[in-house]
Amino acid sequence: MSKKQLNYMPDLSEISLDELKKELETGRLLPSRKPLLDDIDNKFSTLKKAGINNAENLREVLKNSTKLKKLIKETNISEDYFKLLKREVNNLLPTPVKFNDIPNISDKLLKKLNTQGIINTENLFPYVRDFNSRKNFKKASGLSKEEVLWLTKIVDVSRIKWVGPKLARLIVDTKFDTVKKLAEANPVDVLNYLNEAKKKHKAYDGPLGINDIDSWIRQVVSKTPQIIEY
Repeated sequence: MSKKQLNYMPDLSEISLDELKKELETGRLLPSRKPLLDDIDNKFSTLKKAGINNAENLREVLKNSTKLKKLIKETNISEDYFKLLKREVNNLLPTPVKFNDIPNISDKLLKKLNTQGIINTENLFPYVRDFNSRKNFKKASGLSKEEVLWLTKIVDVSRIKWVGPKLARLIVDTKFDTVKKLAEANPVDVLNYLNEAKKKHKAYDGPLGINDIDSWIRQVVSKTPQIIEY
């Protein structure tokens, strides 16, 4: 991106079509989405000629059936290809995690968040993005400094692609509890700490392997903007 991300959701207009293409070519695609790589140079060149210059342009067209039909006719790119592409573009936007879906979170904490009108990580983001925001939120919410910091870390790691409530909880139960720490960590160390946290807190029961952790850190975590200030 040419500008520093300031909000919970990235500005897709700042992601050029070339950057999106590179992400598809170098990122971790699900096997079912590998067809996106077929003749990708020509397809993306055709999209540019059709006036699609960034991920936001593309997203707007893909979610509008009339515009999509017109683009299919103009580019001669199949509807099936665009369906796959739509899923990848939508994946650029993190899904906010609801706090009541996080394992073992206290009812007291949830109640204080609800009192502030906060139900998910996107709601909380502006209140915890930097030190002064957290200080003001602590005073307004009645939460302790430790509780606010813990919530901040949940917000931070939940912005990573494929991290839901259970995995967010697992990550913050380790010493690699921020995007920055994860991005700079040794995959073997991360796996060891995640497995220890799994045994201790029983918040996540999904399988974890070193190859998955290694590629996840290199191809996903390292590309997640480090926008929360500690």
